Amino acid sequence: MCNVVCRIVPDEKTTKEFKEKIDDEYRVNMIVDNLPLTKEEKYFINNHLTFTVKYHKDPQTDSARIVGFEVNAFSVKHQYDGKWTNKTRLTTCDAHAKRLVSRSDPPQEVENKKEIIFTYDVDFQISLRRVKSNRHPDGTLIF
Repeated sequence: MCNVVCRIVPDEKTTKEFKEKIDDEYRVNMIVDNLPLTKEEKYFINNHLTFTVKYHKDPQTDSARIVGFEVNAFSVKHQYDGKWTNKTRLTTCDAHAKRLVSRSDPPQEVENKKEIIFTYDVDFQISLRRVKSNRHPDGTLIF
């Protein structure tokens, strides 16, 4: 069951402070009845990237132009049936079944001699944002 602790709408100063703490990799240690949360530190790796490609569609030519993109990284402990081969399909991420990785999947812990599977998915979205030109004269995209 999820319980709300509080709700905030951070002002500019608080937002800046949060970002500084995240950049400085601050951590939280929790204790209940003088017992630590865990006995040992666990490390988790962001092994999945979700790319969101934003584009404008030209109705006259039926072509499209990329105008931006976003990348979100998170950790997922991938699962599959049987032994690993070059044809193995993940049950946590399967392009054929159109099963997207979810942030609710368990995270991938970094452990000695335990496999880590790196994955990505791509989502294309029509952008409503209008951009005059986002190409440098050498042809590269400018973001």
